[in-house]
Amino acid sequence: MTVHPAPDDTTWQLVAESLAFLQDSRTIEIRRDPAVLLGDTRRRLERFLADADPDDDRQMVACRLLFRIHQDQTRRLHQDTVRTAHAADEVRRIVGDLIETDTDGLIDQVPQRICRNLSFGRAMISSIATAVWIPRHLHIECDDSPENSAFLSYVDGARIPLAQAPLETEIVRTRTSAMSSRPDDDRRTFKTIVEVAHCDGYVAAPIMSRGRVIGILHADRPNDRSRVRDSDLAILSALGECLSSVFERAILEERLRRSSARVDEVFGEITAELSDIAGAPAPDRRPVADPVLTDRPQTDRTLTDPGFARPTESSAGPNSGFLTAREREVLTQMATGATNAQIALALVISEETVKSHLKQISKKLGTTSRAAAVARFAQLSSQACLQPR
Repeated sequence: MTVHPAPDDTTWQLVAESLAFLQDSRTIEIRRDPAVLLGDTRRRLERFLADADPDDDRQMVACRLLFRIHQDQTRRLHQDTVRTAHAADEVRRIVGDLIETDTDGLIDQVPQRICRNLSFGRAMISSIATAVWIPRHLHIECDDSPENSAFLSYVDGARIPLAQAPLETEIVRTRTSAMSSRPDDDRRTFKTIVEVAHCDGYVAAPIMSRGRVIGILHADRPNDRSRVRDSDLAILSALGECLSSVFERAILEERLRRSSARVDEVFGEITAELSDIAGAPAPDRRPVADPVLTDRPQTDRTLTDPGFARPTESSAGPNSGFLTAREREVLTQMATGATNAQIALALVISEETVKSHLKQISKKLGTTSRAAAVARFAQLSSQACLQPR
């Protein structure tokens, strides 16, 4: 029997004594989970007691070993419970601190907080785009070893096809977390990165947005600090779920800022067009009909009402014509800075129909740009409001 040294000497010494008692010549590897090894050893001792002769003096020794194993299992369970409760508090703290951070800040800070708040040695955040795994930021708490330098160099600018990484593919497909306790022997892992990182086991969790995986968190503990466990998987999974909402908020805010900037740009162009129009000669103020809004239902007035004159080419202009209700809707949407596709979606029409309306609007208003059309529409609508009734 051979026992490799391990960080938890109490557990491993107990296992070694039990296997020596059972005359088991197997080799105990440090890579085995101590909790699993304790359970296996306990079952062997229980089978020994069940099969032992009642007069066997070794029964008392086996009972003492079983009692010590039970005490050690209880101790480890208590430690895991305390560690999990502490980690849950740290997850809440991480999310609270980062809730208003933008996406670039999240990519920069999340791996650091995973290491420092959740006691991992290394953490990495990656994005997923068109079946490609793209490492974005790798943080290493102690980055002075040659292995860590090679790891940092490898992930810098790396683009890994998911087809070569079945475990990450599984995370993206099932939208669930995963753990590999022995990545060297795990056929699901991407062996190149495992070898470069000298990884002895890691946990990974997805980051979601609108029902699909947009990123993955990876974390491990190198240099035999301690093995990753099921509790680590549960904690990283919980953090991934919380960060999904944080990333979703940051993405929506950035989209809103871009849309707002586009609206400001469009209205800036409209303001410029109106300024140019304001500098032109004053229009004829004789009572004429609104050349844009004339096709409104005429329920309360008739064509013979005073001040309600039928527009003529001289009063409305040869190119302005009358805008239909649909053309006015298109103009209203265009004034918000909406694209053709967005206008089509809002009005439930095709993009080709939108383009056709825009051509007619330009022809009727005598304009050559979207901003000019909106400005002309605003001017004519303003003039209509000033006409005597």
